[in-house]
Order: sequence, then structure tokens, then C-alpha cells
Amino acid sequence: MSQSVRDQLLKLGLVDERKVSDAKREQRAGAKQAKKARKSRGKADPATAVAQDTARVRAEAALRARSERDKEAARKKRLNEERSALKAQVAQIIDRRREPRSKGEIAYNFVHGKKVKRIYVTRELLDGLSAGQMGVVRAGERFEVVRREVFERLCEIDPNSAVSLHPMRQEGAAEDDPYADKPIPDDLMW
Repeated sequence: MSQSVRDQLLKLGLVDERKVSDAKREQRAGAKQAKKARKSRGKADPATAVAQDTARVRAEAALRARSERDKEAARKKRLNEERSALKAQVAQIIDRRREPRSKGEIAYNFVHGKKVKRIYVTRELLDGLSAGQMGVVRAGERFEVVRREVFERLCEIDPNSAVSLHPMRQEGAAEDDPYADKPIPDDLMW
């Protein structure tokens, strides 16, 4: 069973009940004016008929323009809601899957944008970050450390949340390393 245009617009959410009632009221007023014009048209001059036709064309154009503005506003609102939902999802994933670094004493520096940022991490987190097993992500104004799998998932959802991830160390590269037999001193700080 087919629906009227009014019902279809209501179902799509492009118009609401108030706009429909206003349109009906305007339509009834226009019908009354048209009826009066028909009665008086028999003896009226053609200039009034042309004026009425132009007024009708202008009214239809205004209605179409209003409809387009409403569609554009609805599209922008939907995009903003989707963007907010993605941000909330990213924040929730980060809050659940972040690594605890409350007792971190070692400064870890990374580049974010054009600035060098610093967070304090534990020795285990520093080793994981250096090995590429963990990465740094941004949640709002704060930075958190997460595992590589979580980092990659967040990159798929929102690439702007990913901040720093080192490449994984290759085991074969250690065999070709000419300095492999020379240990790094424990007191060396970069």
C-alpha cells in the first residue's frame, strides 16, 4: 500500500508534525484564496492570474529550498552524532585496555604533532614501547600506553587517536648487528 508524501517525509524524519500542520493550514488558506479568485476571475483581468501564478511558483521554490536546508541540517547532525559516538568508543577502549603506569619513574619521550611530549612509565612499559609491543595513544588531552593489538584496532577506528608505535624488532637483525658483542652500559641515559 503506498503512502502519501507527507507520511513518507514524517517517516524519514525530514519534517515533524508541527511543520505538517503548518503546511496544512497554509494549504487551506491558499485553497480559500484560490476559490475566491476563481469566483472573481470570470470578470478579472489576466494580470491578476499571472500574479497568482508567479506567487505560487515562488511559494513552491521557497518550500523546496526549505526542504533542502532541512535535509542538510539533518545530515550534519547525523555526522556529528556519529563522530561523537566514535570518540566515546575510542575513549572507552582506551580506559579499559590501558596499561597501568602510576608508579612510572622513567621518562619516555615521543613526538606528537610538532611537539615532544613526555610520559612517565615503568621499566616493563619502557621495554615494551622500545620493542614495538606497546604504543602510545591519545584520549582527549592525556596520553596512555596500550598493547600493540589495541593500538592497531584504535588506528582502524580513529587514526587521530594513535600517537606513537615503534616497529617490531626483528630477530634476524640481531645476527647482523656488528655491536651485538658490545653491551650497553646500565648507567647510560639518552
